[in-house]
Amino acid sequence: MTVEVELVAVSGPDGMVRASTQIGRSEVSLGRSSDCEIVLPDPAVSRKHAALVLQEDGTLGVRDLGSRAGTTVNLVRVDADEVVRLTDRDLVGIGPWRLLARVTGDSQPEATPESNSDMAMQPRREKEDEHTTSHSVKGRSDPLYATRASIFLRLKADGTVDRELGWQEFAQKYSRVIAGFARNAGLPPQEADDVLQDVLLGFFRVSDAFEYDPEKGRFRGYLKRVTLNAIRARFRRRRPDVGIEDHAEPALPDDMDEQWDRQWTEQMLSRAMAQVRDEVEEKTWRAFELYGVRGTPATAVAAETGMSEAAIRHAKMRLTKRLREVVDRMRAEEG
Repeated sequence: MTVEVELVAVSGPDGMVRASTQIGRSEVSLGRSSDCEIVLPDPAVSRKHAALVLQEDGTLGVRDLGSRAGTTVNLVRVDADEVVRLTDRDLVGIGPWRLLARVTGDSQPEATPESNSDMAMQPRREKEDEHTTSHSVKGRSDPLYATRASIFLRLKADGTVDRELGWQEFAQKYSRVIAGFARNAGLPPQEADDVLQDVLLGFFRVSDAFEYDPEKGRFRGYLKRVTLNAIRARFRRRRPDVGIEDHAEPALPDDMDEQWDRQWTEQMLSRAMAQVRDEVEEKTWRAFELYGVRGTPATAVAAETGMSEAAIRHAKMRLTKRLREVVDRMRAEEG
C-alpha cells in the first residue's frame, strides 16, 4: 500500500513551493540536507528534521527526527517519541515553513460524534440547541448532519432573535476565511472587507431559499465559489480605471486553492482550540499551551503550573487527541 502526499508551502521562504511523493514501506525524510527526499534549505531546519511514515493501520504519520526547532502538526508540537497522524489539509510546521498537506490513499478513520473520557478534562456541557434535528443521510440517522444543519436552520428561522444568532455564528466562523482569502488574491484590506460584505449580504439575500445538501457538495466548496465570484466582481469594477478590457478575466494567483484551504484550516483550528480550552481547567490548558504548542521544556512548565512533568505530558497527549476529534468532526460537518 502507498499513500500519495503533496506538500505545498503556504507561508515561508520561496525556496520550496511544493513537493509530491509516495509513502510506502520506507520513510520519506524532510530536512536541510541534500540527502533528504524533501529538501528545505533554511538554517532553522535541521539536516534530518522530520519524516513522513506509513503506519500499520494504513494512515499517514509525521515523526520528528530530533530536530532543534521541532515539528508541528496543526500547531501542536510532535514529541520525539511519537508519530502524529497527518490527514488531508492538515498544516505541518517545519522551521519557517507552513506546509499544507494534500493526502490521497490514506485509510483515514471516519469522524465520530464528540466524546471525552479523560477524567482530568472536566467538560462543561451546554444545553443542546433546540433547533438541532435528525436527518437521514444514505439511509441512516446522521447526528453530524443534524449539528451541521442547525446553523442553516437558524439563518432561515422566522424568529428575529434566532436568525440574528445564526448570522452572528455564521460571521464569526467564516469572516476571517473570506477576508483572508481576498487579501491573498491581491486585494488591499479595504477591498477585502468589501468582498466580505458582498459575500455576507449575498448569502443573506438567498438564505431563505438555501438548502444545504452534502450529497451535492460540501459547504466549504460552496462558500469558496461564492467568494471567488465576489473577488472577480471586485476586480471587474477596477477595469475602467486601469484600462482592462471588459471581457478579460482577472489574473488571480495560481495557488488560490491552497490559500483557501490554508485559511479554512487555520480558522477551524482556532475554533477547535477555543472549544477544547472551554472543556478543561485553566491550569491544564496553560500547561498544554506552553509545552504542547510553544515547546517550553516540561521542567519549566512544571515550575509555573505546579503540575508534575508526567501530568504535563499526559495532558498534552489527551488534549492533542481531543483537538483531532474536534477537527475531524468539523471537517465532517463543513467539508
